[in-house]
Amino acid sequence: MVESPSTVLVVGFNARPIAVSAKKLGLNVLVVDYWGDVDLYKYADEVLIVSELTKETNLERRYTSLFLELAQKLTEKHQIDFILVGSGFDDQPQIWEKLNKLAPIIGNNPKTLKNSRDKIKIFGEAKKLGIPCPDSIIVKDEDNAKEAAKSIGLPVIIRPTWGGGGQGINLAKNINEVEKIFQQLSKYRKIMIQEYVRGIDASCSLLSTGKSALAISVNEQLIGISSLGAKDFIYCGNVVPLTAKENICDKIRTGSEVLSKLLNLKGSNGIDFVIHENEPYLMEINPRFQGTLECVQMVTGLNMVEAHIKAYQGILPKKIPSQGCAVKKILFAKYDFLMPEITIPEVFDITKPGTIVKKGMPICTVQILENTKSKALSKASRISKQIYQQFRKNRINRLLNE
Repeated sequence: MVESPSTVLVVGFNARPIAVSAKKLGLNVLVVDYWGDVDLYKYADEVLIVSELTKETNLERRYTSLFLELAQKLTEKHQIDFILVGSGFDDQPQIWEKLNKLAPIIGNNPKTLKNSRDKIKIFGEAKKLGIPCPDSIIVKDEDNAKEAAKSIGLPVIIRPTWGGGGQGINLAKNINEVEKIFQQLSKYRKIMIQEYVRGIDASCSLLSTGKSALAISVNEQLIGISSLGAKDFIYCGNVVPLTAKENICDKIRTGSEVLSKLLNLKGSNGIDFVIHENEPYLMEINPRFQGTLECVQMVTGLNMVEAHIKAYQGILPKKIPSQGCAVKKILFAKYDFLMPEITIPEVFDITKPGTIVKKGMPICTVQILENTKSKALSKASRISKQIYQQFRKNRINRLLNE
């Protein structure tokens, strides 16, 4: 186990959940985060915020270089013992390589990261193991895209091969839409046409040593929920655990553990599925801390940062306790408004009061633990509605018209 008071640098698009768990271990916590939510600061000894340095809306173009710049600043100022990496860099092993030169990363190495995110290769290996996957073809041009769509069968998913949180994923229902979406995505180096698998979105949270793996939770994913201001395939929360037939959950656990060992994953990792006609289809591997982190902690009682470090060192839990149901809902702006102050205990990742929030931006997260799923969902919905009522009072066009 890492000795306290070691100093950890947490780098991630939303670093707060990792920082909270690290601080609870008695670590000195330094953070490079994108958003700079108000409830991050009390769990970190120093915070540098990427969004304060850029006004770009096309985040994938510059934000990773800014993360590196800020991480470098902190390593020049502090003696950092190790780095924990969150979301935002899944498809950029070169960023992991540069971070690892600043201080050792506890987690997967860049080679493992690259292998885990090669969807065509992973799908091929998974099918050999009897794990269903969507038919997928990487295309070079518009004609190639149309041919692939016809071959797979419409409707199809069109997406860059990179991605996270549902960004960049589009549904094409006919050939005209294939043409239009391909043109919109043509700036990206690699575009994939993928079979559209309809069903229940799910994930598996794992702890892995490289040689062995343990599925600690099977979860439901909330995707594109309109009542939360999300659309299309945008990730907007979880229900932990997933409510499904035990044989389906067993397939997800077993398949995830096999894939984890195949890829030599280490630490805390996540694998996404879609359950179609009682069969889990592999969708994606997330070789780092997942958005389910705090919900899994609520249900299992584990500290996921501690469990991640121990797994990296070759130690897996002997027993996974489980109690109740945890729900996470990410609220997105349904219109432009001026951010009010929010002081509800179950609300996290809170945007700074006074910020002008644009439609479609994430605002805050509601997280609930109850003894049943119905109670947890009901309470989360009630709090979400209460928050949206506050937002409505601060709607920008309303304020301008007064």
